[in-house]
Amino acid sequence: MSYPYECATEVPETQYEQFDQANFAFIQWKTATETPKGRVLIVHGFCEHCKIQHRLMDNLAQNGYESFTFDQRGAGLTSPGKLRGRTDEHHTFKDLDHFVEKNLEQCRENNTPLVLFGHSMGGGIVLQYAAHGRFRSRVAAFSCTGPLILLHPHSRPSRLVSLLSPLLAKCLPSFQIDTELDLDGITSDKRYQDFLKHDIPLSTPLIGTLRQIYDFLKRGEALYENRGGHISANFIRDRPVLVMHGTDDTINDPAASKHFVETVCPAEDKTLKLYREAKHSILSLETDDVFRTVFDDYLAWLNRCCVSK
Repeated sequence: MSYPYECATEVPETQYEQFDQANFAFIQWKTATETPKGRVLIVHGFCEHCKIQHRLMDNLAQNGYESFTFDQRGAGLTSPGKLRGRTDEHHTFKDLDHFVEKNLEQCRENNTPLVLFGHSMGGGIVLQYAAHGRFRSRVAAFSCTGPLILLHPHSRPSRLVSLLSPLLAKCLPSFQIDTELDLDGITSDKRYQDFLKHDIPLSTPLIGTLRQIYDFLKRGEALYENRGGHISANFIRDRPVLVMHGTDDTINDPAASKHFVETVCPAEDKTLKLYREAKHSILSLETDDVFRTVFDDYLAWLNRCCVSK
């Protein structure tokens, strides 16, 4: 089934780059303007890949912003078949450091601001990067949708599974499981639900490894609990932070996003946007009406961060 969005700008070819024993698939979307307003580096969610971002990247290009995204280790064209889900905390951030540095170097010539954006699992990664990322002080702003801080009660594993997960992740790190996440929780748009159902094997089934799943859940818990002030003490304070979340998201808990922004995040310029009757993938797979509302807010924020200063 074809992707249910027709791009108005030219879709770039997928490129590949070897790094640390992985062959990363990535796309770099140009803008029609001679000098871009900024560049958005997109960090995708669990079981996502570059094509999921086409609608967002196309709309960014139409409004003067370049964008870049890559299939993470363990996902998409970077890690097919038996490689799906084969990643861990160390590689997640080492890989992101590599691509942040690559984009910073490319942005240097025109002094183009680089903004990090992450969705879901990628949102948790971006928020952690703002606290511990190697190049966080060179990033202009940090943004995310539906970040994986805590799973929504609808999607949380049983208490027994949670208790056993550290042992399972240690003993069987590469064991693949189908998480069977509910596609109805990802989007209310039947076109995109059907696309995901037929986007085999890149999107579905929603397979990860025990190590990957354990690591991204612990990463989110660290953002929420902020034990010993470890997140707030290291989180960059002088960069804008935007967290957007649909109130009907049953994958990741919008209440956890609210808690993080209001209680943990020490940024001087921080914004929480909650969207009523919107589900999980509000800037990629949700209805046109939801996407337009959220994108307009995101564009206004980008213009404030990248253009007005």
